[in-house]
Amino acid sequence: MMVAVALLAMAVASAAEQRGTLAIIAAGACAAIAVVGLLVFESTAHQDRVRHHEKPHLLSDSYVPAPLWSRRRRIPRRTAWTGR
Repeated sequence: MMVAVALLAMAVASAAEQRGTLAIIAAGACAAIAVVGLLVFESTAHQDRVRHHEKPHLLSDSYVPAPLWSRRRRIPRRTAWTGR
């Protein structure tokens, strides 16, 4: 994402200097890098939710799994009969 910000600054500077071709190339590269970066982050966050990680792990594949007792499906208690 830092590369996208640098390319955005380059696109704005080249547009200010009336260099249209360079501005379009830099803006296109900025948009492409930003979209790819967001897709990578969102796919990682989605996989972490599927695997029940506590937070996104972008740089590591190891984590401490939740204990077995906390992963069990909890059965809700039945409410007491009120006689109605």
